[in-house]
Amino acid sequence: MRNPVPAGQQTGRVGQLLFVAQQAAQALAIERLEPLGLSPRAWGVLSTLAESGPLTQIELATTMSIDRTAMVYLIDELEAQTLVERVRSPQDRRAFLIHLTPGGRRAQRKAATALAGAADTLLTPLDAAERRQLVDLLAKVAAYWQQVSASQQNSGTSQTRPAPTSSNAPTGQRTALSTPTTRRPGRSSTSR
Repeated sequence: MRNPVPAGQQTGRVGQLLFVAQQAAQALAIERLEPLGLSPRAWGVLSTLAESGPLTQIELATTMSIDRTAMVYLIDELEAQTLVERVRSPQDRRAFLIHLTPGGRRAQRKAATALAGAADTLLTPLDAAERRQLVDLLAKVAAYWQQVSASQQNSGTSQTRPAPTSSNAPTGQRTALSTPTTRRPGRSSTSR
């Protein structure tokens, strides 16, 4: 087994640093969620619905940056566990809104309790101000890429270098270790 690289010699590659941090966050989340029968992605769906209220599968996929097909399978699994249910949208009879069931609300609260302290463990080397700054900056990056994803889905185009947008973009990205907010992603008339 190799020794870790000394802190002064760490890479400056953003992607690599985010990958290492994501792997640590994922391991902490799995450790705490597996005993509850949940995956980090399932937790993401439950927590997003608890914060935002019912959403379509497309809105959930966009908010969580998950492929639409993968989201269908994830919703199918959560529905089989009676944690969510599909309810026909009153605004669009072709679409279904994903609702938390009472069991889903209980599971979400248990998972939130199980994950309490996981973010503190992950962010141990940072002081309170650094933690807030990190969360704010990552939320800004996530919001930007969610907007890009949503605009690509609406226009049917593929961009690799989107134009800059306002730094006041709404947040919505949820990971297993994220801090809840009450912001709701925008709905489009074509969402299902």
